[in-house]
Amino acid sequence: MIEVILFYAHAVFFVYIFAKNYVEQNTTSAFLSTIFVIIIFTVGWTFSAFVIGFFIPDDGVTRILTKAAFSLGLLTLLELIFYKFYFAKSTVRKQMV
Repeated sequence: MIEVILFYAHAVFFVYIFAKNYVEQNTTSAFLSTIFVIIIFTVGWTFSAFVIGFFIPDDGVTRILTKAAFSLGLLTLLELIFYKFYFAKSTVRKQMV
């Protein structure tokens, strides 16, 4: 169940990034940003599953807290930190002359 919620959150984020870039820039930028986020997701999930594998057994802790749930949780946490800085708008301050 945790995996489904995290997958759904990622799907919503993919649509959000596509729509944001489509409105602010153009179609090509929207597709490229979405593909970038999908690549980060797939590579990040593979890496986080590898790291979590050292601490959590393949069966998981319980039926709900599986190895996949922990790895997706770690991935989501790391993505939140990364995307906060990557997609943050850089504001230009006006200098008073």
